[in-house]
Amino acid sequence: MEMFVETLSVVGALLLSISCGLLIEEMVFGGLVRLFFAPKPAASAKEGWRKPQERKDEGERTCLR
Repeated sequence: MEMFVETLSVVGALLLSISCGLLIEEMVFGGLVRLFFAPKPAASAKEGWRKPQERKDEGERTCLR
């Protein structure tokens, strides 16, 4: 029974180290780092971030249905 518990702990330690190594490798070479640390897109001036005096009076918009 003692040998079974020792074997089980060794196998568990090996699997843990392999899975941690694969996770780190995937983060470094797989592009997950670029996904997590990608720059946020900046809002452009054309998308409604203009000053109030620069905005055109667009009036009401109607639904196309």
